[in-house]
Amino acid sequence: MSIHPTAIIGDFVKIGENVSIGPYAVIGDGVEIADNTAIEAHACIRRGSKIGANCKIGSFAVIAGEPQDLHFDSSIESYVEIGSGTTVREGATIHRATVPGSATKIGKNCLVMATSHIGHDCELGDNCILANFSALAGWVKTDSNCFISGGVMLHQKIRVGEGVIVSGNSAFSLDIPPFVNAYGRNDMTGLNIIGLARRGVSRESIAELKKLYSYVFATLSVRKNALDALGKGMATTLEGLKFLEFFKAENRHYLHPKSIV
Repeated sequence: MSIHPTAIIGDFVKIGENVSIGPYAVIGDGVEIADNTAIEAHACIRRGSKIGANCKIGSFAVIAGEPQDLHFDSSIESYVEIGSGTTVREGATIHRATVPGSATKIGKNCLVMATSHIGHDCELGDNCILANFSALAGWVKTDSNCFISGGVMLHQKIRVGEGVIVSGNSAFSLDIPPFVNAYGRNDMTGLNIIGLARRGVSRESIAELKKLYSYVFATLSVRKNALDALGKGMATTLEGLKFLEFFKAENRHYLHPKSIV
Protein backbone atom coordinates (compact mmCIF):
# COMPACT_ATOMS: atom_id res chain seq x y z
CA MET A 1 0.00 0.00 0.00
CA SER A 2 1.24 3.46 -0.88
CA ILE A 3 -0.47 6.53 0.61
CA HIS A 4 1.06 9.94 0.01
CA PRO A 5 1.52 11.90 3.25
CA THR A 6 -0.59 14.78 1.94
CA ALA A 7 -3.61 12.56 1.23
CA ILE A 8 -6.56 12.85 3.63
CA ILE A 9 -8.06 9.55 4.73
CA GLY A 10 -11.37 9.50 6.65
CA ASP A 11 -12.56 7.16 9.35
CA PHE A 12 -13.51 3.51 8.86
CA VAL A 13 -11.99 3.39 5.36
CA LYS A 14 -11.31 -0.09 3.97
CA ILE A 15 -8.24 -0.20 1.73
CA GLY A 16 -7.13 -3.40 -0.02
CA GLU A 17 -3.67 -4.63 -0.83
CA ASN A 18 -1.34 -2.79 -3.21
CA VAL A 19 -3.56 0.31 -3.35
CA SER A 20 -1.89 3.63 -4.17
CA ILE A 21 -3.31 7.00 -3.13
CA GLY A 22 -1.68 10.09 -4.59
CA PRO A 23 -0.90 13.57 -3.27
CA TYR A 24 -3.81 15.61 -1.90
CA ALA A 25 -6.38 12.93 -2.67
CA VAL A 26 -9.35 12.97 -0.28
CA ILE A 27 -10.91 9.69 0.83
CA GLY A 28 -14.15 10.09 2.78
CA ASP A 29 -15.47 8.16 5.75
CA GLY A 30 -16.41 4.54 5.15
CA VAL A 31 -15.04 4.36 1.60
CA GLU A 32 -14.08 0.91 0.32
CA ILE A 33 -11.18 0.50 -2.14
CA ALA A 34 -10.30 -3.00 -3.33
CA ASP A 35 -6.88 -4.44 -4.22
CA ASN A 36 -4.52 -2.97 -6.83
CA THR A 37 -6.51 0.21 -7.37
CA ALA A 38 -4.80 3.56 -7.98
CA ILE A 39 -6.22 6.86 -6.77
CA GLU A 40 -4.40 9.75 -8.46
CA ALA A 41 -3.49 13.13 -7.04
CA HIS A 42 -6.38 15.44 -6.05
CA ALA A 43 -9.07 12.82 -6.64
CA CYS A 44 -12.05 13.11 -4.30
CA ILE A 45 -13.60 9.80 -3.21
CA ARG A 46 -16.57 10.70 -1.01
CA ARG A 47 -18.50 8.63 1.51
CA GLY A 48 -20.61 5.98 -0.12
CA SER A 49 -17.92 4.99 -2.62
CA LYS A 50 -17.21 1.30 -3.20
CA ILE A 51 -14.43 0.87 -5.73
CA GLY A 52 -13.49 -2.53 -7.12
CA ALA A 53 -10.10 -4.10 -7.74
CA ASN A 54 -7.68 -2.98 -10.46
CA CYS A 55 -9.42 0.35 -10.96
CA LYS A 56 -7.87 3.73 -11.68
CA ILE A 57 -9.41 7.02 -10.53
CA GLY A 58 -7.92 10.06 -12.23
CA SER A 59 -6.93 13.41 -10.83
CA PHE A 60 -9.80 15.74 -9.86
CA ALA A 61 -12.42 13.05 -10.44
CA VAL A 62 -15.23 13.16 -7.88
CA ILE A 63 -16.85 9.88 -6.93
CA ALA A 64 -20.12 9.76 -4.92
CA GLY A 65 -20.85 13.46 -5.03
CA GLU A 66 -24.35 14.40 -3.92
CA PRO A 67 -27.10 14.10 -6.55
CA GLN A 68 -28.04 17.25 -8.43
CA ASP A 69 -31.61 16.81 -7.24
CA LEU A 70 -33.31 19.73 -5.49
CA HIS A 71 -35.25 17.32 -3.28
CA PHE A 72 -32.31 15.20 -2.17
CA ASP A 73 -31.72 14.85 1.55
CA SER A 74 -27.96 14.77 2.11
CA SER A 75 -28.41 12.67 5.25
CA ILE A 76 -29.54 9.71 3.10
CA GLU A 77 -27.03 6.88 2.98
CA SER A 78 -26.56 5.86 -0.66
CA TYR A 79 -23.67 4.67 -2.75
CA VAL A 80 -21.60 4.51 -5.91
CA GLU A 81 -20.36 1.05 -6.85
CA ILE A 82 -17.57 0.78 -9.43
CA GLY A 83 -16.76 -2.62 -10.90
CA SER A 84 -13.29 -4.09 -11.14
CA GLY A 85 -10.99 -3.02 -13.95
CA THR A 86 -12.78 0.28 -14.55
CA THR A 87 -10.93 3.53 -15.24
CA VAL A 88 -12.38 6.92 -14.37
CA ARG A 89 -10.33 9.66 -15.98
CA GLU A 90 -9.52 13.13 -14.72
CA GLY A 91 -12.34 15.51 -13.87
CA ALA A 92 -15.13 12.95 -14.33
CA THR A 93 -18.02 13.00 -11.86
CA ILE A 94 -20.21 10.15 -10.63
CA HIS A 95 -23.06 10.96 -8.23
CA ARG A 96 -24.49 8.65 -5.60
CA ALA A 97 -28.06 7.40 -5.68
CA THR A 98 -31.11 9.17 -4.27
CA VAL A 99 -32.88 6.17 -2.72
CA PRO A 100 -31.70 5.09 0.76
CA GLY A 101 -29.46 2.04 0.55
CA SER A 102 -29.29 2.06 -3.26
CA ALA A 103 -26.35 2.69 -5.57
CA THR A 104 -25.32 4.31 -8.80
CA LYS A 105 -23.58 1.38 -10.51
CA ILE A 106 -20.65 1.30 -12.92
CA GLY A 107 -19.86 -2.09 -14.41
CA LYS A 108 -16.58 -3.93 -14.88
CA ASN A 109 -13.87 -2.88 -17.34
CA CYS A 110 -15.48 0.44 -18.23
CA LEU A 111 -13.71 3.59 -19.38
CA VAL A 112 -15.23 6.81 -18.12
CA MET A 113 -13.28 9.49 -19.96
CA ALA A 114 -12.21 12.90 -18.74
CA THR A 115 -14.90 15.43 -17.75
CA SER A 116 -17.79 13.04 -18.42
CA HIS A 117 -20.67 12.82 -15.95
CA ILE A 118 -22.82 9.99 -14.60
CA GLY A 119 -25.86 11.19 -12.67
CA HIS A 120 -27.59 9.70 -9.67
CA ASP A 121 -29.19 6.25 -9.82
CA CYS A 122 -27.61 5.42 -13.20
CA GLU A 123 -26.43 1.96 -14.18
CA LEU A 124 -23.60 1.58 -16.67
CA GLY A 125 -23.10 -1.98 -17.91
CA ASP A 126 -19.82 -3.87 -18.28
CA ASN A 127 -17.28 -2.93 -20.96
CA CYS A 128 -18.84 0.45 -21.68
CA ILE A 129 -17.01 3.56 -22.87
CA LEU A 130 -18.27 7.01 -21.94
CA ALA A 131 -16.28 9.59 -23.91
CA ASN A 132 -15.24 13.14 -23.03
CA PHE A 133 -17.90 15.76 -22.16
CA SER A 134 -20.76 13.24 -22.35
CA ALA A 135 -23.40 13.12 -19.63
CA LEU A 136 -25.97 10.67 -18.29
CA ALA A 137 -28.82 12.29 -16.40
CA GLY A 138 -30.43 10.55 -13.45
CA TRP A 139 -31.74 6.98 -13.73
CA VAL A 140 -30.20 6.29 -17.15
CA LYS A 141 -29.52 2.60 -17.64
CA THR A 142 -27.14 1.28 -20.30
CA ASP A 143 -26.52 -2.37 -21.03
CA SER A 144 -23.05 -3.83 -21.70
CA ASN A 145 -20.64 -3.01 -24.55
CA CYS A 146 -22.00 0.46 -25.29
CA PHE A 147 -19.90 3.27 -26.77
CA ILE A 148 -21.21 6.71 -25.82
CA SER A 149 -19.21 9.20 -27.89
CA GLY A 150 -18.03 12.65 -26.88
CA GLY A 151 -20.52 15.38 -26.09
CA VAL A 152 -23.54 13.03 -25.94
CA MET A 153 -26.46 14.00 -23.70
CA LEU A 154 -28.78 11.25 -22.43
CA HIS A 155 -32.07 12.34 -20.87
CA GLN A 156 -33.08 11.03 -17.46
CA LYS A 157 -34.72 7.61 -17.14
CA ILE A 158 -33.98 6.36 -20.65
CA ARG A 159 -32.54 2.92 -21.43
CA VAL A 160 -29.69 2.15 -23.82
CA GLY A 161 -29.55 -1.42 -25.14
CA GLU A 162 -26.53 -3.67 -25.45
CA GLY A 163 -23.89 -2.95 -28.07
CA VAL A 164 -25.17 0.50 -29.02
CA ILE A 165 -22.86 3.13 -30.48
CA VAL A 166 -23.99 6.72 -30.01
CA SER A 167 -22.51 9.34 -32.33
CA GLY A 168 -20.76 12.40 -30.91
CA ASN A 169 -22.61 15.58 -29.93
CA SER A 170 -26.00 13.91 -30.11
CA ALA A 171 -28.92 13.93 -27.68
CA PHE A 172 -31.59 11.39 -26.77
CA SER A 173 -34.81 11.34 -24.77
CA LEU A 174 -36.05 7.95 -26.06
CA ASP A 175 -35.01 4.37 -25.27
CA ILE A 176 -32.28 3.26 -27.68
CA PRO A 177 -32.70 -0.39 -28.82
CA PRO A 178 -29.78 -2.86 -28.68
CA PHE A 179 -27.09 -3.09 -31.35
CA VAL A 180 -27.99 0.09 -33.29
CA ASN A 181 -26.20 3.21 -34.47
CA ALA A 182 -27.81 6.24 -32.81
CA TYR A 183 -27.05 9.81 -33.87
CA GLY A 184 -28.31 13.38 -34.03
CA ARG A 185 -31.37 14.13 -31.94
CA ASN A 186 -33.42 10.99 -31.36
CA ASP A 187 -32.43 9.40 -34.65
CA MET A 188 -30.79 6.14 -35.66
CA THR A 189 -29.40 4.48 -38.74
CA GLY A 190 -29.05 0.74 -38.99
CA LEU A 191 -27.17 -1.75 -36.86
CA ASN A 192 -23.75 -1.36 -35.28
CA ILE A 193 -22.31 -4.01 -37.59
CA ILE A 194 -18.69 -3.08 -36.93
CA GLY A 195 -19.19 -3.34 -33.18
CA LEU A 196 -20.94 -6.70 -33.51
CA ALA A 197 -18.15 -8.08 -35.69
CA ARG A 198 -15.42 -6.81 -33.37
CA ARG A 199 -17.03 -8.62 -30.44
CA GLY A 200 -17.10 -11.85 -32.41
CA VAL A 201 -20.86 -12.07 -32.88
CA SER A 202 -21.61 -14.79 -35.42
CA ARG A 203 -22.65 -14.11 -38.99
CA GLU A 204 -25.84 -16.02 -38.29
CA SER A 205 -26.75 -13.64 -35.46
CA ILE A 206 -25.90 -10.55 -37.50
CA ALA A 207 -27.99 -11.79 -40.43
CA GLU A 208 -30.92 -12.42 -38.08
CA LEU A 209 -30.56 -8.98 -36.51
CA LYS A 210 -30.75 -7.40 -39.96
CA LYS A 211 -34.04 -9.18 -40.65
CA LEU A 212 -35.46 -8.29 -37.25
CA TYR A 213 -34.39 -4.66 -37.59
CA SER A 214 -36.23 -4.40 -40.92
CA TYR A 215 -39.32 -6.07 -39.46
CA VAL A 216 -39.50 -4.01 -36.27
CA PHE A 217 -38.89 -0.67 -37.95
CA ALA A 218 -41.14 -1.26 -40.95
CA THR A 219 -43.75 0.99 -39.31
CA LEU A 220 -44.01 3.37 -36.36
CA SER A 221 -45.60 0.62 -34.25
CA VAL A 222 -42.18 -0.64 -33.23
CA ARG A 223 -43.21 -2.28 -29.95
CA LYS A 224 -46.16 -4.01 -31.59
CA ASN A 225 -43.92 -5.23 -34.40
CA ALA A 226 -41.30 -6.53 -31.95
CA LEU A 227 -43.85 -8.41 -29.87
CA ASP A 228 -45.34 -9.83 -33.06
CA ALA A 229 -41.88 -11.06 -34.11
CA LEU A 230 -41.40 -12.65 -30.69
CA GLY A 231 -44.74 -14.38 -30.94
CA LYS A 232 -43.86 -15.76 -34.36
CA GLY A 233 -40.54 -17.12 -33.06
CA MET A 234 -38.54 -15.05 -35.52
CA ALA A 235 -35.57 -14.79 -33.14
CA THR A 236 -33.48 -17.94 -32.76
CA THR A 237 -30.16 -16.41 -31.65
CA LEU A 238 -29.25 -14.83 -28.31
CA GLU A 239 -28.69 -11.44 -29.96
CA GLY A 240 -31.99 -11.64 -31.81
CA LEU A 241 -33.86 -12.40 -28.60
CA LYS A 242 -32.13 -9.55 -26.76
CA PHE A 243 -33.11 -7.17 -29.54
CA LEU A 244 -36.78 -8.11 -29.50
CA GLU A 245 -37.12 -8.48 -25.74
CA PHE A 246 -35.91 -4.91 -25.25
CA PHE A 247 -39.32 -3.81 -26.54
CA LYS A 248 -41.30 -5.82 -23.99
CA ALA A 249 -41.19 -2.97 -21.48
CA GLU A 250 -44.51 -1.16 -21.34
CA ASN A 251 -45.16 2.58 -21.27
CA ARG A 252 -41.83 3.40 -22.89
CA HIS A 253 -40.99 5.60 -25.87
CA TYR A 254 -38.67 3.84 -28.32
CA LEU A 255 -36.18 5.32 -30.73
CA HIS A 256 -36.88 4.65 -34.41
CA PRO A 257 -35.41 5.90 -37.69
CA LYS A 258 -36.94 9.22 -38.70
CA SER A 259 -37.14 7.86 -42.24
CA ILE A 260 -40.23 5.83 -41.23
CA VAL A 261 -42.12 8.84 -39.87
